[in-house]
Amino acid sequence: MKMMRQTLMATTVASLLSLPSFAGDGMTEEAFEGLMQLQGQWQGTLDKSDGTSVNLELNYISKSNGSALLEESSEDDVEMLNIFNIQEGTVVSTHYCGLMNKPVSKLVSSEGGVIKFKTDAAESGLEEGKDEYVDSWSLSLMPEDANRFKYEYTVIRPDRSIITASAMVTRVE
Repeated sequence: MKMMRQTLMATTVASLLSLPSFAGDGMTEEAFEGLMQLQGQWQGTLDKSDGTSVNLELNYISKSNGSALLEESSEDDVEMLNIFNIQEGTVVSTHYCGLMNKPVSKLVSSEGGVIKFKTDAAESGLEEGKDEYVDSWSLSLMPEDANRFKYEYTVIRPDRSIITASAMVTRVE
């Protein structure tokens, strides 16, 4: 009986250790759980403030035992990757960009289904006024419709002008 209890205890501990850990506040957990609900394929039209529009395809896949969410995106065949995970108690996004750089963004808010990130230029090896990079983005989840969400981001240019991009995307699969 004692050996059975020890085996059960060891199995329980091992199971708990294999689950993703959310070392952070409620905002971090809420944002990461919201992001994980995006798993699947999405599409829409991305409208930009410079007057252009492109086809947007997104694919979200849970990776690393549920500790990371991989976003594969395509804007008119320009492919990019984004990895969301929890680091140092917050959700971090590392974006492998078509602009040939790697902005690292941190969660700044998660309220009412709107998950917002802001790029840390210094941590990303980028310099405002010199580099062009994704400066912020948000994903506005729609609790009333799990098959749609709003995808938005801003790009800051070397002259410090801002381009905004926005798309309402719909789940394909």
